[in-house]
Amino acid sequence: MERFFLRSKHWNVFLLFFITFIVVIGLFYLALTYSQDTIYTGFAMAIGCAGSLSLLLSWYYFLNHGMNKKIQDSNLKSSSNGIWFFMIFPVLYMFLAFLVFPTGFVITTTEDNFRLWWIVLIFPIHLFAVFSFFYVVFITAKSIKIAELQKDVMFVDFAGEFFLLWFFPIGIWFLQPKINRIMEKTDH
Repeated sequence: MERFFLRSKHWNVFLLFFITFIVVIGLFYLALTYSQDTIYTGFAMAIGCAGSLSLLLSWYYFLNHGMNKKIQDSNLKSSSNGIWFFMIFPVLYMFLAFLVFPTGFVITTTEDNFRLWWIVLIFPIHLFAVFSFFYVVFITAKSIKIAELQKDVMFVDFAGEFFLLWFFPIGIWFLQPKINRIMEKTDH
């Protein structure tokens, strides 16, 4: 899988994400159309969202791991193993959130639906999941730029890569050719 993410053309990687997106949308459609039970709907949505997020975070992980192999100064390498927790947490959060709230986070203040303790519980967990995602994007963008320049970089130097990773459907078209060049340059 690492070889695919590091050596494929941009349209191959985009096609993988696009096909996954279509499959997940189809799964949502089937679950919402044919299931009257919110447990099955929530489970289908949890599997679809967590699976899609896992694929995206796998791309980030393999980019980070592959770029670290190309960095010559060992002091500049980031720990690929250290980001596992920050990758797994958002996926688990997404999975559990759709299981607990299969119809979404609809919280009202009317009648008996308002549960303040859900907000108190979900809010910090949600913030940590968002932080974890951005941390993985940050580390991956930094690894790409360090592999390209072979020197220590500041955020200003890799801000472009950070935002391209963040907006990944668009970013794939710009980042993947750069990744291919880095892989080819260091192979010779």
